[in-house]
Amino acid sequence: MSFTAAQRREIRSIVALMGANKRGIITSYQPAPPMVKVQIMPAPPASDGPPPETGWIPYKSWATGLGGNGWCAVAPPQAGQQVLLICEEADGANYTAWGGYYSDADAAPQGAQAGEILLQHQSGAQLYLKADGAISIVTTELNIAAPSGGDTTVNISGSLNVSVETNTAGKAFTPHTHPYIPGDGSETQTGQPQG
Repeated sequence: MSFTAAQRREIRSIVALMGANKRGIITSYQPAPPMVKVQIMPAPPASDGPPPETGWIPYKSWATGLGGNGWCAVAPPQAGQQVLLICEEADGANYTAWGGYYSDADAAPQGAQAGEILLQHQSGAQLYLKADGAISIVTTELNIAAPSGGDTTVNISGSLNVSVETNTAGKAFTPHTHPYIPGDGSETQTGQPQG
């Protein structure tokens, strides 16, 4: 089957309207609701003007709890991050931004193996879920609070090994003594805790 020149032009114009998945670079982010603007790549030749930019489009989340119920996650993207633009319903103006790509400018954290999850901040802070079940946290400050402002319970089964000097409310966990005041009003020091 052969097409006339006019038919070929018509086919090309229809295909162009269908749109396709593309890559792009985030230019803006708004937190509520989470949406982004993306500069579509590759950029056209300079003579054709600046690269086109989407309007506000959805940014795919790892998980969205229905109505706030269940687990949800948010990792707001930054300007300059590369994403995949998924073209929805063959509409070249209807995109959703998905994920990101590692590049020379945005290198992947090193160390994680298959089956592991490593979250790393540019400061060096890390949350590392290892394949053997261990969890490694690297941070300068760790805050734990109950969601509703109530009490928080920490349960530890087995042994807790502390390899550095630790203190709670100014009380060191390392061997130390406490004053002992018997009923006669005198005061002596207790011995150090025994392991």
